[in-house]
Amino acid sequence: MITFTSTVSIRRAQAEVFSVLTDFDRYLARWAKGPIAARKTSPGDTNVGTRFEVTAKAGIFRVRSPYQVLAFEPPRRFGGRGVAGPVRFEEVYRLSGDESSTLLEQTIRARPRGPFRLAEGAIEKQLRRLIPADLERLRALVEGISTSE
Repeated sequence: MITFTSTVSIRRAQAEVFSVLTDFDRYLARWAKGPIAARKTSPGDTNVGTRFEVTAKAGIFRVRSPYQVLAFEPPRRFGGRGVAGPVRFEEVYRLSGDESSTLLEQTIRARPRGPFRLAEGAIEKQLRRLIPADLERLRALVEGISTSE
């Protein structure tokens, strides 16, 4: 199993960061590499148990994967589980800070499936590059959004 934590400091209040982080329909494809769209498949507001269908592009194919929210505690904690290609994962985001700055920490546990288990080291190396880059894109997105948006 692959497990590690990444952090990023964002010059915005926790509530603003949490709002962008958890609005998959509107923002996920703008900050996470891989997804090109996300659609909520559960009724109502996002909360524990909410399900999404995340669409990613893999070469010429579009792949749809499930994602389920496991933790939803605004503005301090968000988590879920999903599938990204051959990898099942669970992630938890913890937010701390004040009205002007947020420290966002993401812990991920990932497990390659089937024959991809043999490539766990390579997958871990790729994830250790991808996750911090995703968090950096999230930082840039949140800091670039006008507070009136």
